[in-house]
Amino acid sequence: MIFDFSDKINVKGLKIIFSNDELDSHFIKRDVFSMLQTHSTNLKVVKEKKVVYNNTDGIFSTKKFNVLKIKTADCLPIFFFHKNHNIFGVVHAGWKGLKDGIIEKSINLIKNHVDDIIDIEVLIGPSISKKNYEVQKEFIDYFGSEFIDEIDNKLFCDLKGIAKSKLKTFGLKNIIDTNQCTYENKNFHSFRRDRTSKRMIGLIYYE
Repeated sequence: MIFDFSDKINVKGLKIIFSNDELDSHFIKRDVFSMLQTHSTNLKVVKEKKVVYNNTDGIFSTKKFNVLKIKTADCLPIFFFHKNHNIFGVVHAGWKGLKDGIIEKSINLIKNHVDDIIDIEVLIGPSISKKNYEVQKEFIDYFGSEFIDEIDNKLFCDLKGIAKSKLKTFGLKNIIDTNQCTYENKNFHSFRRDRTSKRMIGLIYYE
């Protein structure tokens, strides 16, 4: 099953799509650049000779013919793109990456390729919602109480709220949320719901 979020963005020819089938070759015919994700803050600008990047949780491209791929099953897939520059990318952000600064590192990388960072646009793909993401009390130390709700003696963390707050500190205003919860939508893979090893495939590319 294919989920197309391209209509949520306003960049001509740019596609952001997801599939719940890990075999993605049936709907994209070009070389796909991907990551072996490890919840790190390691980022790469892709090169044509290397298709898979080890120990990497964010990939970016300055060439429109490249296709970038991410795998998620509750963590945030955060897509970056720009109307006037050929820089685009995707970042895998779970709680550890958010705590360790993957968004800040991504913005610093992008700054090397654009005139003004506030012109960057962001889309947050399907990911777990706050009400379904129960955490331990150390998350308050990591992120502060602003993003933690206590309900029936349980704590729940707003990962998307944390990501949006970090992005806004850099002046980014165009942050699009697909408002799709992987836990609630049975069409999406969710580790928290099913303890599954399956992952959603997300792609960003130009037609």
